[in-house]
Amino acid sequence: MAWIRRWAASTNASRRSAWASGSSVLAIGINNRTTVGLFLIAADVERQRSCRTATAQRRRYPLRSCSSASPPPTTSARRTRRAGRTSATAGSASGSSRPGAGRRTSGSATGRTSSWRAASAALDHYRELVAAIVAAGMEPVVTLMHYTWPLHVQDEGGLIGDAFPARFAAYARVVAEALAGQVRWWLTFNEPNQLVYGYLKPWWQGEYRMPPGLPAGASVEEQLRCSRLAMRALFLANARGREAVKAVRADAMVGTNPFILGLPAWLQRFLDRRAVRLSRSQGSWDASGRWRAWRPPAPGRVDLVAAELSATAGRGRDLDFSRPYRVAELRLLVPAGSPIGRAAQPRGAVVAVVRGTTAEAAAHRVLPGATLLPVADYEAALADLAAGRAAALLADDAILAGLAARDEGRWAIVGEALRRERYVVGVPTGSRDLLQVVDGVIAGDPPAPLPEAPDPGLRRVLGRGRLRAGVSADVPGLGFRDPETGEWSGQEVELVREVAARLFGDPGRVDLEPLATAERVPALRSWTRVFDPLLRWIDLLLCALDSNWWFLGIQGRLPEWLCPKGCEGQQDYVGADYYWGIPTIALHRLRQLGDSIAGDFAHAPVWPAAMRRVLREAAAMFPDQPVLVVENGSVPVASGVPRVEYLRTHVREVLRARAEGVPVEGYLCWAITSNREWGLAFGPSNDFGLYHVDLDSDPDLARVPTESVDVYRELIAEATGADPRSLP
Repeated sequence: MAWIRRWAASTNASRRSAWASGSSVLAIGINNRTTVGLFLIAADVERQRSCRTATAQRRRYPLRSCSSASPPPTTSARRTRRAGRTSATAGSASGSSRPGAGRRTSGSATGRTSSWRAASAALDHYRELVAAIVAAGMEPVVTLMHYTWPLHVQDEGGLIGDAFPARFAAYARVVAEALAGQVRWWLTFNEPNQLVYGYLKPWWQGEYRMPPGLPAGASVEEQLRCSRLAMRALFLANARGREAVKAVRADAMVGTNPFILGLPAWLQRFLDRRAVRLSRSQGSWDASGRWRAWRPPAPGRVDLVAAELSATAGRGRDLDFSRPYRVAELRLLVPAGSPIGRAAQPRGAVVAVVRGTTAEAAAHRVLPGATLLPVADYEAALADLAAGRAAALLADDAILAGLAARDEGRWAIVGEALRRERYVVGVPTGSRDLLQVVDGVIAGDPPAPLPEAPDPGLRRVLGRGRLRAGVSADVPGLGFRDPETGEWSGQEVELVREVAARLFGDPGRVDLEPLATAERVPALRSWTRVFDPLLRWIDLLLCALDSNWWFLGIQGRLPEWLCPKGCEGQQDYVGADYYWGIPTIALHRLRQLGDSIAGDFAHAPVWPAAMRRVLREAAAMFPDQPVLVVENGSVPVASGVPRVEYLRTHVREVLRARAEGVPVEGYLCWAITSNREWGLAFGPSNDFGLYHVDLDSDPDLARVPTESVDVYRELIAEATGADPRSLP
């Protein structure tokens, strides 16, 4: 096929950043591909509600039986993202996703009514968007479902409900009828192989990394069963969605873009062959996943921590998180009468931050130009403010309110919210039963009977007869011990007392241990955690989910209980997302790979050579189909490799693969603008944008070109033979 096209689907077509020309050259573009509003949207726009942006707060639902007939509309990290000026409104979603665990621009709008049909306003929005893209000379690529779905679909069982494949097909038909006249390239699901992690939580992560998530008490068996149902549903929905699109446009190119890790070739072959062998038995398949979903809880010196603990990807490697009990905002505390009246004004001023807090980690980004003064605790910060050694204290407003209340009139909280944090209770990894009790308290659910056979973590607490809780002692309103009376008070103190009441029938059977900020995570850790890197390595070798199971199913190599008959071969091209890889399985390399999966892309392992191998293997698996690199890109610096170098080396490998005969038809760079990564606070370590946008502080969301823009423009010119001066 000889195509002349410009690949992109920028949500602002006038700012297109890449194009390709010529009948025999690779098409290169920018990936902010259009992601269509999810599913059939209620026509009554006034009654629509978007899936909640949960960077700060997750929406929860009660547990129901996890079966195809009555699946759980349960815990969810429904996090919508913006890319530049993109937003999810009135049934629309725009943008695309980031790598690994963690990335994704998506959104949906929904209302709860008894009947559903397409919202004309949403479809009109996408007609206009696609028309602008085509008018700019670019090729739109439409993703039908990008990680989230509306609440009314979840009420019917969500991804694993019986109605899901048929509902998805009906939705795909409606969207195709609206857009297929100008759209040939489609993706049914973004990274379908990652969606199973909405039902199976790796033991080294604090919470489910995909929606919808299961309740804290979900057993390993429950997680494995639900993840199997999700795999089966995805294959069915992909087949029916593809059929629906092609019924509208016969020459449509419909596929998906599984997320591919760059593993050593021998290891990937081993995993794929092992997955095929394990799939012959459902029991063997589940056994391979138990290592991923469960780790025996190892006791620390406390059973739980409720001490202004924010949920972060880094802490999630060591702890399991409850649902949020509070959402805090990062703000400034200043002496009354201070000239610092807005958060944008401390440039050049000395700002105190407590060591080990998320405020310290974010300070350089949210307060550019300020001089930071790290201190040991909040008492030291107040002393520095009083002595004039600091002009302000940066911390969560929940903490600042308590500090200000201790001496009314002396301090003032100023400025707009700089970012939001979810406060959670932390428990040792694997403490499912204790976490379920904590979640019940936070949700205000009626007390439920304790399990007859509790897991080791809860059994240890019950056997002791008392709960050990780490709390703060110096933050009024949250955790505070009166220095004169010794009395404890605050939201977090009451929370752990209620947990004790549910465990023992007595809120007094809890030992409160004051914890400094830096002690919160270590207090829950056991010395046995030094073996965690080795256990992760074993899991990598044993878990069938690390295979290319999506491609194996499309090849027809999986049994019908995973990939039903008729679902094999349901794609028109081979799509793939590749970002990170490791040439060896040395422990430090595996640690880097784990960092990338947890969302720490600044330490993600860069291995350009794997790009060419991934493309060769994809072409070998499906020899008669073109190959499309749907996502590839980097943060400003990953493991010491600047993004400009990352782009040069990876595009070079794509061109080499094409020269060797791999039918690569397109390459899309993620992403044109800064984006919000899945579940992460915005910052340089997760900003994939060629154009930087200050998503937290700039109300105009101005696009500022980075050095990568010129480099990418040069790469396009080299690949296409175009004059760089003619490129936007």
